[in-house]
Amino acid sequence: MNSEFQIHGVLSSGQKTWKQDDKDYYAQFYSDQSEDILMIIEVVNRPHGVSAYYNYLRNNNIISSREGSYFGMTVRIDGAFCRDVKSIYMILDNIFNKMIVGSLLVQKGDKYEYSIDSFNSKNDYLQQVEKQFTNMLNAFCASQDFFDVSSAYTSLGKMLSINASEITIPIAVETIKQRAKIYLSPTFQSKAAQKVIADTKAKANAAIADAEARIKAAENAHSQSKQKQERDFENWKKEKKSLEGERDNAIRSYKELEQKVKKANLNISINERISEIKEPLKQLAGLMAERFQEDTYGNIQEKPQPYKKRRKEDKLFVWLPWAISLLLGVILAAMLFFMGGSKKNSMPDDIIKEKNETIQQLKDSISKMVNPGGEIQTDVTNNIGKNLKINIIELSKGEELTKKQTYTCQIIGNGVPTKNCHWVITGGATLNNNNNNQFTVLDTGTIVTIFYCQGNEEIIHRTINVKKQ
Repeated sequence: MNSEFQIHGVLSSGQKTWKQDDKDYYAQFYSDQSEDILMIIEVVNRPHGVSAYYNYLRNNNIISSREGSYFGMTVRIDGAFCRDVKSIYMILDNIFNKMIVGSLLVQKGDKYEYSIDSFNSKNDYLQQVEKQFTNMLNAFCASQDFFDVSSAYTSLGKMLSINASEITIPIAVETIKQRAKIYLSPTFQSKAAQKVIADTKAKANAAIADAEARIKAAENAHSQSKQKQERDFENWKKEKKSLEGERDNAIRSYKELEQKVKKANLNISINERISEIKEPLKQLAGLMAERFQEDTYGNIQEKPQPYKKRRKEDKLFVWLPWAISLLLGVILAAMLFFMGGSKKNSMPDDIIKEKNETIQQLKDSISKMVNPGGEIQTDVTNNIGKNLKINIIELSKGEELTKKQTYTCQIIGNGVPTKNCHWVITGGATLNNNNNNQFTVLDTGTIVTIFYCQGNEEIIHRTINVKKQ
């Protein structure tokens, strides 16, 4: 029996998985779910066999700029189904609270926010999480808890929604045999709570019906007695008001009691779960103390973003190239004047060579300064990229970038360097993956600068404006 542990979710760059298997299967979870905590169990017929999936999801309370963001852990068991669904749910729930929060996610109030941009950046730690899950699964689930499954168990459209505290082995087995999915959540209303609410509602309805019947009887009695005195009529109005108050109180009491029952049932469910997992938690605490020391997750540093410039500098570089070009012309004219243009041929060769080198150095320095403004294809900081050009595949000549769109960079020209080369993006865009040539324009972007570098040296860069919307 083979089991596979997977981490997946929606990061700032979109939906990602830790491992590469079953990417199409996990795409279904990138959608809004009604429950903040939910585990979906189903049997799926995969290309290489039948597998049981246990998908533990945290929805709605994940802070992200992307709608439908979530965090998920999935256990895939190939060719078999584990009857003890509750144990798997409790193991994943504890791993989330003890090992995921504080490492991959940061808690902010009652919500969580990703602290990473890529699951691969936490590869070593996630391998420890996977090992911890395997150890706990072997500790709490025996071999007799598993039975073989085939395509005859493949889940169809039916599903069973049940409170996580009420799932039992017989219920789980019977549901899977009926080819239905199992939806577990601690927020699903339990059967005990449903019964209390139903009984309370029945009593409230009886009180309401009795009050309304008495009101109707009082109204009929007074309508048949036209000779009643004013005093009787006033008493009747008071009685009617009192009865209506009783009816309103009955409705209000029912609603208040319904809320109390829901809260009380949640507390009962929590106490039951604490009682069930008390001893396993002691074992887990021991394992955690042995396996993970203080500062397990510490010293995570963000990779500095090179070449980042302020917006004021971006605006400055719109006119700066023209001013510097004019300055260059004046300097060149002055140098020619002092060199004595008509007597150039009479100057020694070493002096002419020295002047030419000085002029070329001045040109190179000015070229470096004018690169950041507008859409400019630069000269380079070294001679490697003199015949190179940065091209954006999705853009035609002179076209500007569009917010929220993804683009692909490529180098055009002879002798394109590749060894130890990488892309860097500054301004209003971000690379989709490290060492990749695709980037996505941000909502706040106004200008984007693309660098192609070799090691710490810039080869060439290009700056493009973003369309105003």
